Amino acid sequence: MGLLVINLVWALFILNGQVFASTTRTPLNAAEYWTLAWFIASVATVGGAPGSGLESDESVRAAAREQERRRMLDNDQDEPVRRAAS
Repeated sequence: MGLLVINLVWALFILNGQVFASTTRTPLNAAEYWTLAWFIASVATVGGAPGSGLESDESVRAAAREQERRRMLDNDQDEPVRRAAS
């Protein structure tokens, strides 16, 4: 439900009614917004399920370790600036 709401809000800001109408030959109304948001949420859900199964546990752990290493390096680089300012 959350993904559907996010897509609905996204569609309200992104879609241009004139372009939509000239492409589909139908006006962009509330039903069209709802249908598009539902379709995008459905495709994202169906597409995300197999995609998440493609990653092995080890590759996910390696990515998490790399992210933590980068965060630590960023903190170490900021530390001398903080000490000099004190």
